[in-house]
Amino acid sequence: MSQMDVKQLRKALESAGLEVFRVRGDEIHLAVRQNVQMMEARVQVRAGASPRVMVATWSQRSDAPQWSDDQLFALVRDRAAALRAAGYDELGHERREIRSVSDESQVLDVWFEVSFARAVESLDEATAEALRVIAFERYVVASRQS
Repeated sequence: MSQMDVKQLRKALESAGLEVFRVRGDEIHLAVRQNVQMMEARVQVRAGASPRVMVATWSQRSDAPQWSDDQLFALVRDRAAALRAAGYDELGHERREIRSVSDESQVLDVWFEVSFARAVESLDEATAEALRVIAFERYVVASRQS
């Protein structure tokens, strides 16, 4: 496939039962429902000349406040072993402060996010991989006991 069309990709994803949160250029951001609210799933499928599926996995400081940054990143990477086995490569990692919308100076939590991506060659493969990562447990809960 020379170039994947974003409109065809969106149609294929929606036909597979996936919800679209937004489209930015050639990148489709998928959604999940939390009760009645639609939330971004942290899964993107890119069309264009180099189509790929991207997913962000993360852990939160509030789940294990005694753990170091390195331990939380290692936990996320460890739990993402199935993604790596399926051909996903790590794109990067980020320590993100989650701040209050009413008081930007207040840090509510810190997320330890690791992003992965896998190239795809067809609409069918893109859809199958999007279904895989939507079903994947992207939020890694650290054990408070450890």
